[in-house]
Amino acid sequence: MRPYVICHMMGTLDGRIKSAHWGLKNASKYFEDQAAKIKVDAWLAGRTTMEEFSSQKPYRRRKGRFNLPKTDFVAEHRGKSFAVAIDPSGKCHWDSKSMPSEHIIEVLTEKVSTEYLDHLRSSGVSYVFGGKTALNLALVLRKLRKCFNIRRLRIDGGGHVNGSFLKAGLIDEFSLVLSPLADGRTGSPSVFEVSDDSAGRKATRFRIKSIRRIDRDFLWIRYVAVKSSK
Repeated sequence: MRPYVICHMMGTLDGRIKSAHWGLKNASKYFEDQAAKIKVDAWLAGRTTMEEFSSQKPYRRRKGRFNLPKTDFVAEHRGKSFAVAIDPSGKCHWDSKSMPSEHIIEVLTEKVSTEYLDHLRSSGVSYVFGGKTALNLALVLRKLRKCFNIRRLRIDGGGHVNGSFLKAGLIDEFSLVLSPLADGRTGSPSVFEVSDDSAGRKATRFRIKSIRRIDRDFLWIRYVAVKSSK
């Protein structure tokens, strides 16, 4: 079994997601207010987003060699909510003050060093492995359910993280805060970005679950994925 997965994003009328040049005051508020209304056990984001929450200082490297197995590790934790970092190469650094309200789970590949695993353990951070050199997202979701009893998961990813879950057919619901703007910038990041090796893959179809008007000109639209009968 795996968690029910909800992808939550804010985008423009043309599907762009980089809000720095939109000219909106408190643009993140529209995203965060609606995200808080989605009941989940955990939220997930990619390494770039998670580095905004992680420690900005290099972790302290202890002397010696570390003979740690590259197997999943569940650290002691009291909280029932989780922040999940998709960090295949192990680039996020953590300390006890990085995420005080949620227990951190790193999603890694086996190419990370045992020195980095020692850093996570000493910081009280849990981790799961999703593959040797590349992530198997279906496996990752099953581990999150088994190891942490995560039943509902919200993805707050960038386009590549969203696209990876979309390509794997692992998105059950899509929540979109639609801003009344047209970006139009060529090459600007979009809601879903899937690698070119997916030629022949059919588009994912959704049906509307609900629509709500926000602050006059914004819409909060929730969709449910239409699962293939195959």
